[in-house]
Amino acid sequence: MSAGNIKDIKFSVVIPVYNAAETISRALGSVVGQSYPAHEIIVVDDASTDNTCQLLTEKYGGQIKIIQKVVNGGGAIARNSGMDIATGDYIAFLDADDVWHQDKLMLLNTILSANPGIKLFYHPYTQEQILDKRLPENIVVFKLPFVKLLPGNVIATSCAVIYNDPAFRFDTAMRYTEDYDLWLRIGYKHKLYFISIPLTQIFRPFTSKGGVSEKKWKMRKGEMRAYRKLVRLNPLFIFLLPFLMVSSIGKHLYKKVFPAGKT
Repeated sequence: MSAGNIKDIKFSVVIPVYNAAETISRALGSVVGQSYPAHEIIVVDDASTDNTCQLLTEKYGGQIKIIQKVVNGGGAIARNSGMDIATGDYIAFLDADDVWHQDKLMLLNTILSANPGIKLFYHPYTQEQILDKRLPENIVVFKLPFVKLLPGNVIATSCAVIYNDPAFRFDTAMRYTEDYDLWLRIGYKHKLYFISIPLTQIFRPFTSKGGVSEKKWKMRKGEMRAYRKLVRLNPLFIFLLPFLMVSSIGKHLYKKVFPAGKT
């Protein structure tokens, strides 16, 4: 590690899996192969009915920590279970069908070392091949004002890194957009930062068949629930709530009329 303000940050990687035997090796390979090693890799098997757990045990053994759930509880419960045992300084999330750039943690270590107050950091994703793509030499860190997070979720879970704080947990009562709810709660009290360089490759679009977000109306209702919860953070959000709700319904109707449009 070079001199100066750069230090060795410990990253705990949390990966929830459910019947992911076909993709989990690809995801884990991108973490195990990081140029800056993860402090720990925590895989939460959310009561898979395929051979996911057996594969994890036989192929990765002591390289990872495995939490085996008996009952399928969904992403919020699975991720919280991993976060509860995480011992790193920061927690980085990865879904079982996504992969990271090989230098992601090295870059994050550099950025977070220089900005120790960051509680939530993120970057974009891509569907293009990313494993060994060359990164630019000069990288600019941007601040995202909280108001710009209100129109919709711009942070994919596999692109988010949060400070390891027991107060930062997903709402287990939410099966949809629980990630957006958490980003809003963190972002209201802390500044959000990001870079414009994709460091995660996704292999399935968020609204494709088979993903949680395939249930588009339930996702939209989850978004509106997250908006309603803003009133708990500040009662004055009650005056903004009607506009946010109308906007959310409007986005849903727009997607129904123009399926190729973006939210």
